[in-house]
Amino acid sequence: MIPSKIGNLFFKIRSFTPIPFICALLYFAKPAGYTIVIGIPFIVAGEFLRIWAVGYAGASTRARTLGAARDLVTTGPYSYVRNPLYLGNFLLSLGVCLVANIYWLVAVLIIGYFCQYLPIIAVEEAYLSDSCGSVYQTYREQVPRFMPQFRSYPDPSPHDFCFTRAIKSEKRTLTAIVCVIGLIFARHAINVL
Repeated sequence: MIPSKIGNLFFKIRSFTPIPFICALLYFAKPAGYTIVIGIPFIVAGEFLRIWAVGYAGASTRARTLGAARDLVTTGPYSYVRNPLYLGNFLLSLGVCLVANIYWLVAVLIIGYFCQYLPIIAVEEAYLSDSCGSVYQTYREQVPRFMPQFRSYPDPSPHDFCFTRAIKSEKRTLTAIVCVIGLIFARHAINVL
């Protein structure tokens, strides 16, 4: 029971848990040309994955409670990995760490990522097992949790991709990325002066 309480709590506050991480990024950032070149592809890949995922799943991915999703999405990125949004979050965060040139924060990111997302995923999977039954069980057995597979799920759901829905849902994330990267460079510029 305690793990589900932790998972539900992390699910509700998942938009706020990056704040201490962002503060550390801004405080310790020392970006350099080569770190920008290394980090930006991770940021782009992470945001691309998020846009692709929310283009299928919609704004329900922003919900604070389970049960807001339209139904089980097994197409698009969900046909290759069960948690494309969380994988996208990891890639984004890793890219920002690399741009900021704070390699020790990568270790903090990895530990924090698994400490937060494993309980969330456990609660989500329990909910999906209860609400979708054998359909979810079959999907769960054939599609990996974190590491994408090369073959797609053989029974994709009929969900369609909508770019407008994706961008509308991702506005906050895109704004946050631009703000954090901008603040990293602004702080660095002030320190150089």
